[in-house]
Amino acid sequence: MNNQIERLGKRIKELEKVIEVLIVVIPKEEATYKFYQDLANSTEHEGTRRMFIKVANQKLSHKGMLEMELKKLQYEIDKLKSTGK
Repeated sequence: MNNQIERLGKRIKELEKVIEVLIVVIPKEEATYKFYQDLANSTEHEGTRRMFIKVANQKLSHKGMLEMELKKLQYEIDKLKSTGK
């Protein structure tokens, strides 16, 4: 029983470390999205504008994927904590 509780605690700590990283990275994806949007809005060359918009949209997509992963990890932690009670 103690061994199982130990494993649960270890797994929760691992997940919390990943969550800490995601909490730092998600706003950076948002900032990078805005950066590329600003570049797209400031250029007159259509090809360059399209390229910046494409990269901006990729950053927004990355942000969405990271947010989904964050929710999954938080759910897993909640589930593990309820299992350990």
